[in-house]
Amino acid sequence: MSFTPEPGTPLAEYYAQTQPRTGAVLTRRSLGTLDAVTIGRYALTIGATDPVHYDAAAARSAGYADVVAPPNMLAAIVEWGIGTPEAQLQPDGTPVGGDTPLGDGALGLRVMGAGEEMELVSPVTAGTEVVLEATLEAVTPKQTRSGTCVFVTTINTFMSAEGAVLNRNRRTVVLRNPLQES
Repeated sequence: MSFTPEPGTPLAEYYAQTQPRTGAVLTRRSLGTLDAVTIGRYALTIGATDPVHYDAAAARSAGYADVVAPPNMLAAIVEWGIGTPEAQLQPDGTPVGGDTPLGDGALGLRVMGAGEEMELVSPVTAGTEVVLEATLEAVTPKQTRSGTCVFVTTINTFMSAEGAVLNRNRRTVVLRNPLQES
């Protein structure tokens, strides 16, 4: 038995627009070249104090070409540019046009993280040009105890400009209809 969201709801509209795109590459873009300063700042911010993250000599003596990013760095960065002005952020604080298709903002869907898995394939060192490819893996409607929802799973594949996979990140969010005013 297949289940779809209740017809006429914002969630049903979202599902009808998004589900046919399952398997599609949503975006592929260069995130730029990762530099030693950015890696070091991130490492120190998260408490990763191993010198391989901010000292090139220590990284080379450990077998790396340059300073190496902490394993979760690629997946942790939400926005790779200079940032979005606060007035232009969505209510949840994220920039519009992210890598997860959340539909037309006018639908007013509620969004919540539902899980994340990282596959760390290869260390990322300073000087690596990072490319991100986001693929829509699944759009799955479910009836839960608290109502109808749609689980959306994307795979973010971070790779070098030459195509070597660095990290795969599977993210799932759950979408629900807007709250009804009473």
